[in-house]
Amino acid sequence: MFSLHTLGAPLLLLGTLCNAAAQQAPATVGMPGSAWTLRGGVGVAVAPKFPGSDKRQPGLLPVFEARYREQFFMSTLRGAGYEVRINEQIRFSAALAPDMERRRAKDDKRLTGLGDVKWAPALRLGAELNAGPLLLSAGTSTRLGKSKELGGRGTRVELDAGYALQAMPGVGLIVGASAQLMDSKLASALFGVTPAQAAASGLAAHQADAGLTSLGLFAKAHYRIDSDWSLQAKLDLASLRGAAASSPIVKKKLQPGLALMVSRAF
Repeated sequence: MFSLHTLGAPLLLLGTLCNAAAQQAPATVGMPGSAWTLRGGVGVAVAPKFPGSDKRQPGLLPVFEARYREQFFMSTLRGAGYEVRINEQIRFSAALAPDMERRRAKDDKRLTGLGDVKWAPALRLGAELNAGPLLLSAGTSTRLGKSKELGGRGTRVELDAGYALQAMPGVGLIVGASAQLMDSKLASALFGVTPAQAAASGLAAHQADAGLTSLGLFAKAHYRIDSDWSLQAKLDLASLRGAAASSPIVKKKLQPGLALMVSRAF
């Protein structure tokens, strides 16, 4: 029904839930006598068709993640990488995974003449701090695509600050705020309009420099159905800022997103 090439933003949301599910899994879950732990399920998400779109796009994808000794992981959403825990509060990660941020001419007739921004392989680096109920995280996604392609290179930085609540036994809730920044390469590809693109599309020329692109609020919920099954949900509400908000490509500054995932640990 859906393919990886058309999911885009919904996959970004599902990726955050896959990470959360892995962290919530009991350390004892796994194949007896094995250093491997497995998790599988299905996720569904709804998000804007492209950054600044006023239309929503659904996405549905099987979810699978394998972890070896709680450090190495392979995932349909998070890619292949390594995670290290300094202690119970601090962890770092690095992974190779597709960056699904994209924009296509067929998403909106106004985009004709701008060129497509396609998904690209990326290096993802992350850091998390769990200080009691306070949760802080920072992550970067650096595209490793062809340098001559629109959006082939560029870096996105995501910052989250959340507060954990125990709503009831088996149910966890995190509410917080987020910020996203982009370098000039990625911001220009997604929100900029060169004079040549302006002539081809009819949109006004626009320069998008490096800096803050969005601020938002989020809520994440986790429900442990039993020792194996869990349900994850995330609601995002981001507002485009700076040069991104003033881009003629943008039709709606407020960008909501919703993701749900049910998974089982093996």
